[in-house]
Order: sequence, then structure tokens, then C-alpha cells
Amino acid sequence: MKKYLKHTGIFVCIFTLCGTALWGAWQLWFNPYRSTVSNLRPSEELETVLTSQQAVEDLDYLVQRLAERHPACINALPDNIQLEYERERAAISAFPEVPVLSLWQSAARVLSSLGDAHTTIGVNYENRVRLPLTFAWKDGTLSCSGGEYDGYIVVEIGGITADNLYQRFLTQFSYELESWARYSFASRLNRAEYLSFVGVDIQAAIPLVLEKPNDGSRITVTLELCESVTASEKKAGANFGYSVDSSLGIGIFALRQCVYDEKYKNGLRDFFVAVQENNIHSVIVDLRSNPGGNSLVANEFIRYLPAESYLTGTSEVRFGPILWKYKPHSRKNQQLTPVFSGDVYVLTGADTFSSAMDFATL
Repeated sequence: MKKYLKHTGIFVCIFTLCGTALWGAWQLWFNPYRSTVSNLRPSEELETVLTSQQAVEDLDYLVQRLAERHPACINALPDNIQLEYERERAAISAFPEVPVLSLWQSAARVLSSLGDAHTTIGVNYENRVRLPLTFAWKDGTLSCSGGEYDGYIVVEIGGITADNLYQRFLTQFSYELESWARYSFASRLNRAEYLSFVGVDIQAAIPLVLEKPNDGSRITVTLELCESVTASEKKAGANFGYSVDSSLGIGIFALRQCVYDEKYKNGLRDFFVAVQENNIHSVIVDLRSNPGGNSLVANEFIRYLPAESYLTGTSEVRFGPILWKYKPHSRKNQQLTPVFSGDVYVLTGADTFSSAMDFATL
């Protein structure tokens, strides 16, 4: 009996040690989400001055994380990334002091050369200031959207042409489709940090040259930056909402962010119950302005459709030194009731991103 207990104890110890070692190895080297931050601290102000050594250390840290995490860097940094990194590192090293803005621009140029919209860098400020107007990309040009100057074409901001601002933005922004770059440029350009990012001097009032759309005449307006709504003042809205119109036979499910949780699953079930009870024949999924999130929201939605199976997309996930490639394959649909057999339409826009776009193509 003692011998049996001794062997059992040895086995338990070995099993525990092996399990601990595997768990530790997973957390240290293989977990794709290892060391992910849970809370973002506010960034240093753009005017804050770093020593050259501090700036180089930050850039080195960024590139080291890129090399150890990104699927494209499984073997080594791609040549174009390595070249851009060396160029920016040398430029930073040439100065005794480097403003945070310059470091942000240098790091952004390194990451943008990867051509991956999910690999990007930005700043995080609790209190933002912005121009008292908004921009949109319309008919191939930057235009004012809403307010007194609605529809006016933006010719210059701060003495720099809109085209030059956009071209500079492209060299410092991570994107795959230029439609996403155009949307991001227009939607962010009224913010002080992005005006600085593309070279506009924000230390004084900013002149804008605007062109009237009806006759082509131009006006110059000078605007002061004003306070924006702070993050803490913004009320977080629901991630989804829905409505049904029995008279039109239409149900609309608006998904504002791809958050997969019990609230979403319950809300989706309630929506399809309402669709059934009101004899709805067409369902519209509104994914406009959805920045993405968890792709499982799409899988859950399909469970209420009559499809027996559906095709998943291709993806690559890096687990430390291992690159796992997922090929397209047919997945059996685990249906839920009530099943909706009518027409399904999906609305997307230039601001539909990441897993929200995956939802639309599934």
C-alpha cells in the first residue's frame, strides 16, 4: 500500500510540474493575447520632448513586439519593414531630443509599410480638442459635412492643400483598402492630434480655404480648436438594437459593434421571435459604422437561417513560433428556432471594419 501511495504521489507531482510548465510556456510564448493591456493610460502630450535614447527604445520595443507577434514576421521582419525601421531609427538617433509627435509619425510609418489595417499605432487622450466642423470624403474630394459649410470642398487647411495632407496621411496610416484610408482621413482630420499628425500647425487659429460647390468660388475661414466630448462623458450605447415593421414586413437588426455575449445572444433570439410573430418577410442587418470585434456574432446570426452549412474564411493565427493556418472549410450550421426563411440584406459602409465586414461576406 505504501509503495502504491508513493508511486501515486510521484505521478501527481510529475503531472503537476508538467501541467505548470505547459501553462507557463503557453502564457509566456504561445498565447496570442499574452500581456494584452486591460486599461489604456493617457498618452503623453504631442509636444512632450523625449531624449533620443528614450525615443529609440520605444521604437525598438514596438518593432520587437511586431517581430514576435505578427504572422508576417514569423521568420523575420519583411525586408520593407526592416528598411523602414532602420531609416526611422537612424533619423531619430540623429537628434538629441524628439517630440512625441515625431515618434508617433516615425512609428506609424514603420507599421504602415506592413499594409495591415489591424497593425496600427495612435494616441489616447481623455480630453480632446477639435475643429468645430466635420469632414467627409465625397466624390473623390474632402468636403465639409453638416453645419454652416455643408458640402463645401476643402482646398487647404493650415496653408497645406488637402491633397498633400491626404498623401502624407497615407504614408503614416495602416490600411489595406484605400476606401478605409479615405474614410479614416476624413473622419479623424477635425481632431487636433490628427491635424498635427499630418503637419498642420495647431498652436494658433487654423485657416481653411473652402470652395463653394455651386459656383466654384472660394472663401477663407479661420477656426479655433474647441473642446470635444470627453471619453468619460460619452454614454456607451447598446451594441445592438432592432425594430420590426409588420405593415412593411421588414425587420432591422442594427449591430453597432461585434460583441459576442449573452446579451447579444438573447437579443438576437428576441429579434427573430418578433420577426416570426409579425410575419416579417425581409430582414436587414445594418453593419454601418461597425468597427468589428468578435466574429462569432455572425456565426450566431446564421443559426437562425435555414442554411445547413456555411463556408468559413481563411485565417492565420500565430502562436509564438508557430503559425497556424486555417483553410476555408464547410461548417455545419447548428440551427436555433425560430428559423427565418425570408430574404436577408446586409448594409455596409466605408466605416464597416474587421469582423463586421467578415459578417457581411460570410
